[in-house]
Amino acid sequence: MEPQSTTPDRRKQPRSPAYMGGLITTDRRLIAIDCVVRNMSGAGAKLRVANATLLPEEFELHIAKTETASRVRTRWRREHELGVEIIPLAAHDAPVPLALARRIKRLEAENAGLKQRLGEGA
Repeated sequence: MEPQSTTPDRRKQPRSPAYMGGLITTDRRLIAIDCVVRNMSGAGAKLRVANATLLPEEFELHIAKTETASRVRTRWRREHELGVEIIPLAAHDAPVPLALARRIKRLEAENAGLKQRLGEGA
């Protein structure tokens, strides 16, 4: 018979062990702090950092190995560790794919040209 844990796991998704370098940025990326990502899931991560007690409640977490950056919120903290949850981006905050941005720019220029031609004909 396996022993049961007396502490309930409140995570929404299970986390996988990890050992990746990360970078915490705060204050509009003016301050950068190195960290180690110890485990992660699509909803959060456990970070190891020199002084977790000095970090703000929300910050950006950049992971070079996975080429990701996420806005995160602190859920718990100890002196050298903290658990964070990923804050979902609102639709208007999500990055626009480069191909779509180029297409929009091209269509806006085309629209401006058509408006100019209509103005000349009036």
